[in-house]
Amino acid sequence: MQTQVLNNGLLSFEDRRVSQAHTNEHWDRLTTAQRFAFYTLAKLGYQLLFVRQTPTTSTAIAKQEDQLATIDDDGDIDFNPDIILRERRPPRKQ
Repeated sequence: MQTQVLNNGLLSFEDRRVSQAHTNEHWDRLTTAQRFAFYTLAKLGYQLLFVRQTPTTSTAIAKQEDQLATIDDDGDIDFNPDIILRERRPPRKQ
């Protein structure tokens, strides 16, 4: 994901995909309601992929084989989310 960064008065872009959070970091970003909901998904074989955070909400994304599920801040699970994941690219060589 690219974000705009103001650097010395100039606008530049920062690619945050190069550093990926570990599973524990994702877990720490879940709300209590999301954690309880994820226990249900884990019993079904889902794995937590990541947590998308905005200033006002967070959405957990989980996957089992080709099936995605999302969990909102309140712990509501959507087994048919309207999202598309981009393919993971290998890290850039510096």
